[in-house]
Amino acid sequence: MIFLRRGSRPGPLPSALAAVLLAIISLGGRGARAEPAFAVRTGYRCSQCHFNRTGGGLRNSFGSLYLQTVLPQRQLHWREGGNLLPADPDARFTIGADGRFQWLNIAPPRGARVSSLEIPEANIYAEGRLVPGWLSVYLDAKGGPGGASARELFALLSAQKWNAYLKAGKFLLPFGWRLPDDSAYIRQFTSFSYLTPDIGLEMGIEPGRWSAHLAITNGTAGGSENNRSKQFSFLGVRRFSIWRVGLSGSNNIAGGIRTTQAGLLGGANFGRLTLLGEIDRREEHGRLAPAGGVTGGPTEVATRHQLISLLEADLLVSRGIDIKFTHDWIDPDRNVRTDSRVRDSLGVEYIPYPFLQLRVFYRRSDGPPPSVTGFEGSRNKQVDLEAHMFF
Repeated sequence: MIFLRRGSRPGPLPSALAAVLLAIISLGGRGARAEPAFAVRTGYRCSQCHFNRTGGGLRNSFGSLYLQTVLPQRQLHWREGGNLLPADPDARFTIGADGRFQWLNIAPPRGARVSSLEIPEANIYAEGRLVPGWLSVYLDAKGGPGGASARELFALLSAQKWNAYLKAGKFLLPFGWRLPDDSAYIRQFTSFSYLTPDIGLEMGIEPGRWSAHLAITNGTAGGSENNRSKQFSFLGVRRFSIWRVGLSGSNNIAGGIRTTQAGLLGGANFGRLTLLGEIDRREEHGRLAPAGGVTGGPTEVATRHQLISLLEADLLVSRGIDIKFTHDWIDPDRNVRTDSRVRDSLGVEYIPYPFLQLRVFYRRSDGPPPSVTGFEGSRNKQVDLEAHMFF
């Protein structure tokens, strides 16, 4: 992240402030990724390191300093031992970026093995502080894949009382853990992913160890509105010393189908071991296609209940090296006993130097064949190699 202060050139953080921030960081915990596992391991809320109050995207001055001094196995210095990028909390304009390059090797139960090179993420972030401490404008611009677009574009009004805020524009909706992996079942099948921002208002408060966020949006995943109904999304979290618990909720009517979702999330940290969990219940009512049916096929008025869950364990082996295990599970239709699916992932995440993360993962999916569920890849085995560059 680059910080530009009005009327000055980028420079290193004043030594006294840097010392204070480094002391806070060292007390918070050692080595973790800037994702929900990091928040649970250190006991922080997501907004401790990110401009966005619900996490993800641009890192603030604290997050920038953390990723340069604590995350990597080895540090790099510039200008007589200073940080590579300055972390100025008083900057009027800041930018950041995330880019991921992947090699995927997919082995389906039948057919040819697929090997592909992909760029799943190429994003640039920018924040302009129009009135420092009160009013900011934020942009999360997606450069690919699939062409350029604004993933988030909103104005943020902040208040000191209760650490409250009001957000207006296009943004990601508050619901559950904001994992960086959109293929996780709790992201993919709840439709709360990085691919589904929406337009509307979000308000929230973060007093003490509490966080509460409520969004009122069109409910069209950023598309044009075609009815008067609005989507309501809620996320509330209570943090304790080594663990936290939260509730999520959502209600939306789109295309004649009412979708109601409720979720319970939690996390706990035990030294080097960090655990995350989430379980969501999704109910759809309206003219639904049968489970596993072909798109555009016959529909009937019905109610479908789904259960979706995640269990994640992160083991900090040493500074810059994490071993991660995740277990995804979904029951697409509670009225069908034989349609549940699981996906297990095991991998290593390595941050050798600031701004670079290397990841290797093995993933195995199991469940009914695609001809029954309608889901491709329900029995795949997959190997992912990824280089993640960020600042």
